[in-house]
Amino acid sequence: MSSPRPLNAISVDVEDWLQAVVDSRLPLSERFCANTHKVLDAFARRNVKGTFFVLGLAAEKAPGLVREIQAAGHEVQSHGYGHEIVNKITPDRFKADVERSRKLLEDLTGQAITAYRAPAFSITRANLWALDVLVEAGVTCDSSVFPIRLPRYGIDGAPWHPHRLRAPNGGLLTEVPVATYRFAGRRVPLGGGGYFRLFPYFVIRNCIRQLNAAGHSGTIYMHPYEYNPDELSEIEYPISWRTRLHQGLGRRGFPGKVDRLMREFRFGRMCDVIAEAGELPIFEHAPGPADGIARPENAGTEFVASDLRVRR
Repeated sequence: MSSPRPLNAISVDVEDWLQAVVDSRLPLSERFCANTHKVLDAFARRNVKGTFFVLGLAAEKAPGLVREIQAAGHEVQSHGYGHEIVNKITPDRFKADVERSRKLLEDLTGQAITAYRAPAFSITRANLWALDVLVEAGVTCDSSVFPIRLPRYGIDGAPWHPHRLRAPNGGLLTEVPVATYRFAGRRVPLGGGGYFRLFPYFVIRNCIRQLNAAGHSGTIYMHPYEYNPDELSEIEYPISWRTRLHQGLGRRGFPGKVDRLMREFRFGRMCDVIAEAGELPIFEHAPGPADGIARPENAGTEFVASDLRVRR
């Protein structure tokens, strides 16, 4: 009897577009609640449960929404409190942000908050100290390290599949990176957000197929505002035409792509993906300007992932 296909993780970063993308000092609008309900309805139609990384500010503004997410069987976890980019703040400020979000969400859900995703995947080589802060805060699962170096975020050569990551001070985290696609000898970002809006569906489907064929789960992510193609026309705040074009392009087709993925592949909560995966390889932090994450503790075949030499 053949083994079931790997379970893939489907995740939602619950935030408000204007506050999260344009200016973190702005108040949240009411739109993110209506947009999140669209996501909840879409998941319910396919009987899919996901992981919702909820921004602390969103939880404060709409505590009932957080309870609705939990009551529907989804996993509630932390997206930080104020959507501040981690590589632009101090360790003390980051710690306060993580703790404030954790306490707020735990009070609302009555459950331990053990997973975290940084705003804009902003844990990079420059601030790996953030992993130590997360361990100290009781976080056991992270989904912040983007395994490709891009202009604003990412760590080139970081493992592209779920793994155990030893932070600089020795603590362990389960790291669940978002999906990437190997094409023409390179890894292409394809896990969600703008990549889902701009790439055709068959490329996104091939990405998940490739990961599953290798025995790994794929993790996709989205934001509630991507379920509202008319949002930018409703915002009166001064926004450049370039931003409106870039951020609005492809939104109308976004929900349909996610729906097709939910029909074709197995998707579930991140906690269930980790439980189903079993024992994961352990990678340790390698200090130095040229090393980000490398050298697993597991003996095995050596391979080269971009500029890092690692073992698994």
